[in-house]
Amino acid sequence: MLLACSLALAFDTKKVPSQDIFLDDRQVKSYASTVEFAVVGNTRPAKPGEAEATKRVATKGATEAIIADISATIQEGRTEFVVLLGNLVPGSSLAGWKAFTKTWVEVISGSEPPNEGKMRTRVLPVAGEDDAAGDDRYTGMGAAFPGMGADIGFARVATWYYVDLEVGGHTWRLLTVDTGKEILGSRWDEQVAFVEKVLTEDQDAYDSLLVFMYRPLMTLAFGQKSNVNEAPKELLDLIEAETKVGALKAVFAGKSTTNEVFLPHGKYGELYVTAGGGGAPADTPERWGHAEAAGLTDVKLETTFDFAILREFERQAELRKCNPVAMDHAKSAESWTGFPGAYEASCMPLQGWWDVSLTGEKMALSYRQLQPDNTLKGIYTAAYSGNKLGWTIGK
Repeated sequence: MLLACSLALAFDTKKVPSQDIFLDDRQVKSYASTVEFAVVGNTRPAKPGEAEATKRVATKGATEAIIADISATIQEGRTEFVVLLGNLVPGSSLAGWKAFTKTWVEVISGSEPPNEGKMRTRVLPVAGEDDAAGDDRYTGMGAAFPGMGADIGFARVATWYYVDLEVGGHTWRLLTVDTGKEILGSRWDEQVAFVEKVLTEDQDAYDSLLVFMYRPLMTLAFGQKSNVNEAPKELLDLIEAETKVGALKAVFAGKSTTNEVFLPHGKYGELYVTAGGGGAPADTPERWGHAEAAGLTDVKLETTFDFAILREFERQAELRKCNPVAMDHAKSAESWTGFPGAYEASCMPLQGWWDVSLTGEKMALSYRQLQPDNTLKGIYTAAYSGNKLGWTIGK
């Protein structure tokens, strides 16, 4: 107990700048027809020597470019809030949280004023493992986002919660969970009890469900693991068991510093989105492979997403003057024949963010990819068109 307290009090949390959360746990907000929000993860700065040690690729200005692109949608009156999928800081410290605030000050409202007087929005934060580094009680995160999480008493910070959005008569439940089982310790059981209760106590209170977590159930990124500590699968199995049939529409995760889309159960199943390409050193994702830790022996990127990335990779490879071998690797050709295709981050890092909109029972996603000139461009869309039509995939 003394050790835990000393970790929690390693810095003065009263000096941590605060950000405005979009809604508190269990709160409801209504919209006449549509609500739009941004999803991105891993926007923390790189750690010293991290890229070299992990064989990831450091890129300059990616996070700033993504934030500027999100800000533009806020100025247009489109983006209602931002979901941050963990790893907001390289470690929980006063300096880290101050740097986070400085990075996001033009987008997220809070105790610090914007530099340029632009419109800002609020945030739904997800806890990542780096956010707990040196602070396994999440006191720094709790100070940065006052009021976040379910009420678990004793001035503790819960990293799980839900909010409901009533959109055109259809209620979307947005459930945030913490996949850091080894970090939570006994709090894991509290989270499990919370999930069981809020999904079963009044199933008529919501129609569709979205889940936000840090660690993905499946990923094809080099150096990353699917279903770390089996926590993502344990939570998702629980969610599937406790929610009503067909309610779960999509699962968003971070950790892997890239962007991926999986649709393993077909057009009527849930969509899995890795949205971790927010700027930290970029991972290289394979196009197909295995996620045996998640119980999946044959995993591939969603076909249209894969082809959209392949087209963009080929275009950017020419602009960036990449080594031709990188294109061979992407196409599983020449010396890479017989190996899984992969999008080498050294040629084109899959960095960007997801624009999500809800309209009644329908949901639309657009992926915006970083360009060589640090602008962003939409290159892929997917839409859930209701229970009768399921998922339809665009460009």
